[in-house]
Amino acid sequence: MAGKKSYEMKQIEAYRIAEADGFRQHPDVYWHQAEAKTAPKKKSGIKKAAKAAKDKLTLIEGIGPKISGLLEDNGIETFADLAKAKVSELAKILKDAGPRYSIHKPTTWPKQARLARDGKMDALKKLQDKLSGGR
Repeated sequence: MAGKKSYEMKQIEAYRIAEADGFRQHPDVYWHQAEAKTAPKKKSGIKKAAKAAKDKLTLIEGIGPKISGLLEDNGIETFADLAKAKVSELAKILKDAGPRYSIHKPTTWPKQARLARDGKMDALKKLQDKLSGGR
């Protein structure tokens, strides 16, 4: 039951954020923001986890759930990680995963990730409107 309540809270918060923004962005952007706002608060006295929270890499045009998993398996878990990754490194990850993945072109992923990392969602949306499959 707690999982359903948590989901509903995120859903309501995402809608509230989207409504305040005039529904100008992709729904995943609002969901990501709602997840950050509704995350459970840490109790005082408990040390923060050494690792930063993962970002939702599927917000990047051209990255789906499976490619996101590949990137995470290779240590790229946040927009900051993706922003500093070299395109050649990303292409190698895709190539090593096989022909199903090597057809993807990650040329704009670091640029998109920099915009997401910096919270420039309007600029990200504008760039993504020009892209097709991340290219």
